[in-house]
Amino acid sequence: MNAKYTLTVMLLASAMTGWAAEKNLNTAQIEQLTGLKGTMNKEEGVFKVSAPRNDVKIAVDGWTMPPFMGLTSWAAFKAGMKEEAMVMGDVVLFEDEVNSAMSAALESGLAVTALHNHFFFDQPKVYFMHIGGEGPQAKLAAGVRKVLDSIKKIRAVNPEQATRFGGPALPAQSSITAKTIEDVFAVKSQSNNGMSKFVFGRTAKMPCGCEAGKEMGINTWAAFAGADDNAVVDGDFVVLEDELQPVLKSLRKSGINIVAIHQHMTHENPRYIFLHYWGRGAAAELAEKVKLARGEQSKAAAAAARLEGGFKEVGVGDYERWRKSGKAAVLDVRTADEFAAGHVPGAINIDLNAPGFAEKVSHWDKSKPILVNCHAGSRGAVASAELAKLGFKTVCNLEGGLEAWQQTGRQAEK
Repeated sequence: MNAKYTLTVMLLASAMTGWAAEKNLNTAQIEQLTGLKGTMNKEEGVFKVSAPRNDVKIAVDGWTMPPFMGLTSWAAFKAGMKEEAMVMGDVVLFEDEVNSAMSAALESGLAVTALHNHFFFDQPKVYFMHIGGEGPQAKLAAGVRKVLDSIKKIRAVNPEQATRFGGPALPAQSSITAKTIEDVFAVKSQSNNGMSKFVFGRTAKMPCGCEAGKEMGINTWAAFAGADDNAVVDGDFVVLEDELQPVLKSLRKSGINIVAIHQHMTHENPRYIFLHYWGRGAAAELAEKVKLARGEQSKAAAAAARLEGGFKEVGVGDYERWRKSGKAAVLDVRTADEFAAGHVPGAINIDLNAPGFAEKVSHWDKSKPILVNCHAGSRGAVASAELAKLGFKTVCNLEGGLEAWQQTGRQAEK
């Protein structure tokens, strides 16, 4: 096959791909549902609608910036490979519009993939929320419209941008009862002048081969200030890509505001995304909301681990038969604080999310069955998948974790 013929085939294939994508998109429907006019790029097979942010004058570095210079919301549609269509876009937002727009996107089945600034010295402050999704083109287009409508609704009620989230003023001196929220998270807090902070670590391998953990910034944290009945929580979630949307949905459903979604590092393994949040309310209620989001994160991580496979899920009865036979090692992968509060008799504690997990278990006999447990089963699933990758032949995760084990009337050891 000569080079000229090969090039001709490639060009024809490219043209046909673009033609198919254009054919499969109902551009009139997209314009109708989004309420926006669009343009078709036939070469890429992409139909793009846009909405210049010309309802409010925006100055950057003292200069009134035209929307053409980067103040235009847009959504680009393309025929999908697995679904009917895919969409990617970027929405220009002011601070008081971000969370309503994000909720509208999430509730419409769109993913929110980033939230950040593009400028310094902008007045009013401008943020950019990136969205994406796959599915029926009508549903995607309707989702984009709901996002844009949420913005218009806010500006119709309040033409001027809000300068704060609202709620009663916080007390000048914080007086958070640490014990109340420590009971929610089941760990001790760091305390300072009436404030309390909780930090939950994860690990990543950096390009140098070094393992970075909690103290190097690979952590989820929540800090509480104010009073028990009038508090603020702010913090950061470190999430894997499959965990981002469940955490965002949980926090927004609970009324917690998202203020940034971005990366902190490059070339780490696994790849992490960080999302920052801010919430107001009673301290204990805020703690429950953060805990709920962490639970959704754990479920997402466990679902990914179960798809990866390499281990068995076993009920309490089978778990106990293995344990009492003395032929299996018992591994509790919770934090040291959780382990100290009560654990399965004979278990060894190695925190899954602390540095050195793989190294600490590497000397164990890989031919011997290993019984894994955590609090409710999710971390156990993640640890079990990791153990399978490390070469352990028989790995069993306790379904429901220690919680299910205790519900059968068994007493934890301390």
